Amino acid sequence: MKRQDMPTYPDNGVIYEGDYLKDIPFGEYIKKEEVPTGNVYDIRDYGAEPGSGLIDTEAFMAAAEAAAVTKGTVLVTGGEYITGSIRMYSGTTLFIDKDSTIRCTRNLDEMGDAFFSIQDVENVTVCGGGRLHASGEYYVNLPKEKPLTSPLGYTKLPPVLLDPLGYPEDTIRFKYRERIRYQDDRWSTGAPDIKRPMYTFWIRNSKNIRVSNIIIEDSLDWSLDIDYSENIIIRDVVINNNRHVANTDGIDVMSSTNVTVSHCFVSTADDGLCVKAPMVQGHDGLVTEDADLTMGPARNIVFEDCTVCTVMNAFKIGTETYFPIENVTVRNCTFIMPDIYPGTVSGISIESADGSHLRNIVAENITMNNTVCPIFICLCRRNKFGYLNADDEKRLSKGGSISGVTIKNITAGNMEIPCLITGFDDGETVRRVSDIRLENIKGTYLDNEEILDIRTPLYENIKDYPESNAFGDLPAYGLFIRHAENVKLENVSFTPRSCNSRDEIIKVDVV
Repeated sequence: MKRQDMPTYPDNGVIYEGDYLKDIPFGEYIKKEEVPTGNVYDIRDYGAEPGSGLIDTEAFMAAAEAAAVTKGTVLVTGGEYITGSIRMYSGTTLFIDKDSTIRCTRNLDEMGDAFFSIQDVENVTVCGGGRLHASGEYYVNLPKEKPLTSPLGYTKLPPVLLDPLGYPEDTIRFKYRERIRYQDDRWSTGAPDIKRPMYTFWIRNSKNIRVSNIIIEDSLDWSLDIDYSENIIIRDVVINNNRHVANTDGIDVMSSTNVTVSHCFVSTADDGLCVKAPMVQGHDGLVTEDADLTMGPARNIVFEDCTVCTVMNAFKIGTETYFPIENVTVRNCTFIMPDIYPGTVSGISIESADGSHLRNIVAENITMNNTVCPIFICLCRRNKFGYLNADDEKRLSKGGSISGVTIKNITAGNMEIPCLITGFDDGETVRRVSDIRLENIKGTYLDNEEILDIRTPLYENIKDYPESNAFGDLPAYGLFIRHAENVKLENVSFTPRSCNSRDEIIKVDVV
């Protein structure tokens, strides 16, 4: 017997002005496609009923299992269908027809770890021009404040990172975080703690996967996660999320190899394009020595011709960084934030926090606007995952490394805080980032008020969460470099606020 879609938390699905980016150019990315011929399995033939409000998980999975036998196509056409957790099998295609939608149930009992997944398989295609809608607003509580749709008029940072929210309340860090919808009772209002699913679209331990001409909307948590996989192509994907639902990263590449992401539009609340290499899949607890640590490194990853709108980091390496991350390129991209404030936390953020060695990173030909900090490179030793054994502790306890980073042809408008390149000095060990090249960088400040509180000595932020707004105010307005080796600058300039009182570029402990 079919079940009605009944929300577990019916009061949470409220949408405010500013939650969604208006005027996304869907037509530049999403096209009408012809339905593949031969071995096509229409989910309606297995009992799915569009527009009924009933949950069609079983019908979808029956079609997917039939398609697996003949390496055929699961067809979703004729309207909107509601399902719980669904997945695909090796050698099959999911075709969601343009103007058709698979919508995630709002009933938590119908859900596993992911809404839609491709796990332990190979040779799968997802296409068609239609939508995966994840009903994400129903899996988080309402925010403390509604979106801020007019400028603050000033920039103020917390003097140090006293807590994750960024108190005092008048700092730009706190101002955006109080508008985020969290799954826990962040503001002590008596709201429930929600065990929401982690993944909207999850590719895990799979090979030869192609995703194109698809819209992902209202993500539950991470939007499109590529996890321990290889030979992945993502193209012509639009991610249209509520920009205030916490943790809704756009496209995450986790411990994967040979991944290309091109011509995508990402509007979301957390990191837009992101690379990670954690100790284990997931985020909680430590790992035992018999755990599966295969495919730990992230290598050979390209992001190109993408547009990103996010309140967090547009492009980011980190923070989960245990295994090596090598050969990553982001190029020919645009980072925007036209309508909510404060702007994007960072444009380009490159971080090693948990022992990872980052090498051969290129970011080039990028235009960004209303990005608070255009460039942030940070080596620290948070060591979130702990250690496997004594040898592991010896290897990681002093931190990882960042080397061989080239950033060139960057234009940033309406920046609000300086760029930062930093290693760390814990009083016993100095760890320097090395071989960093910045070329043709032009940043222009938003000409608003700045409220400065430059502390001496400057905050090292060795073990806390690394973020551009978590170091306090810096003595330079354009670029501050410390604990670094072989940093080369060519044609790097910044236009300050009219009230500026700081030097443009300062280097400390740079060899």
